[in-house]
Amino acid sequence: MKAPANMFSGSDLGKEFDKVVIKRSLAAGSELMQPGDVITHVPIVEKGSLRILVQDGEGHERFLYHIMPGESCAMSLTCCSSNRTSSVRAVVEEDAELWMIPARYTDEWMVFPEWRRYVSDNQAQRFGELLETIEVVAFHKMDEQLWDYLVKRVHATGSAIVKGTHEDIANELNSPREVITRLLQQLQRDGRVTLGRGSLEVHLATSNSGS
Repeated sequence: MKAPANMFSGSDLGKEFDKVVIKRSLAAGSELMQPGDVITHVPIVEKGSLRILVQDGEGHERFLYHIMPGESCAMSLTCCSSNRTSSVRAVVEEDAELWMIPARYTDEWMVFPEWRRYVSDNQAQRFGELLETIEVVAFHKMDEQLWDYLVKRVHATGSAIVKGTHEDIANELNSPREVITRLLQQLQRDGRVTLGRGSLEVHLATSNSGS
């Protein structure tokens, strides 16, 4: 999936967009942002997807949501407007092409109604996804949290293959590795995943037919 070459084309904002944005390509698995980073540019995904995780002071992480083509990171937009450093880690889920907007323009462009609407829509969507994540963490057992995480990663890429070790997945769900390994092995016995070295395959059709 790919966003339009310039989502704001045909407008004054579109002309400004073309003047200042920087195109950047990142490979799957690379990091765009770490907690504590100074936000110099705000990303908009043109192609691919980003995985966003929150991290506490001790390094514990939790997956929050994905940023898909045409979308931006609401956290980055908020940090720019309040002069704060990043509070999240952004990992490239699949090979990505990004538009990088110099941070100062995120405020300057508020004179354009298209930009105000874009920022508002992004923040509303991210807020909804955060509420969904809070609900999953607060009210669902770890096996359900794990399956929700795997399904979201499949939907983000369109591929049934999820790359990462058991420890990687455990870290992103803030769970002991042994717990995640046991749950993944149970999912394999149920025919819902096939485990491999450094990756696994998710069988959504099998899960849906059995539900």
